[in-house]
Amino acid sequence: MDITIFRIDDRLIHGQVITAWIAYADAKAIIVADDNAAKDEFQQSLLKMATPNSIKLNILSIKDTIELLKTDTSSTKALLLVRTPQGAYDILESGIKINSINIGNLNMKKDKIKILGNFWVTREDVDYLHKINEKGVKLEVRAVPNERSQDVMNLLKKIK
Repeated sequence: MDITIFRIDDRLIHGQVITAWIAYADAKAIIVADDNAAKDEFQQSLLKMATPNSIKLNILSIKDTIELLKTDTSSTKALLLVRTPQGAYDILESGIKINSINIGNLNMKKDKIKILGNFWVTREDVDYLHKINEKGVKLEVRAVPNERSQDVMNLLKKIK
C-alpha cells in the first residue's frame, strides 16, 4: 500500500476529504485508523455512506492498520485518516515511515487551546505532535489541498 496522504482529522471522512483530498492523493483506497470506529457499526455505516463506491474503504483499529501497512505490498494509493495526534504517533511508533502529515481539523472542545479556527489542541495533543516531529515528520495544517500550508511546529510556538 502506498500512503500518499496521511491526515489527522477528527471528522474522519467528510465533504472536504471526498471532494478534494481523494483526488489530490490520487487515492483508490481510504484507511480509517480509529479504534472507536473499528468497533462501532453505526460509525462504520456513516463512513461507508460518505465514501464513493469507486474507493475501497478499510475501517480498522490502530493495531490492525499497522498490520495492514506492514503486510500489504501492493502499489494501491491510499489516503490514511486518523482522528488524533496520538493515533498518528502510534502508527509511526510501530516503524511505519511517513514523510509528512496533514492536519485537517481538530475541533474545539472544553480544555482545548485554539491555534487556528479549525485547529484546537489539548496539552496531550501538543506532546504527541512534538513526538511526531522529533521522528522527522513534517506537520502541516491545511483544510483543503489548494489552501496555503502552515507549519504546525511554528503555530505551536504560540502556546505558553
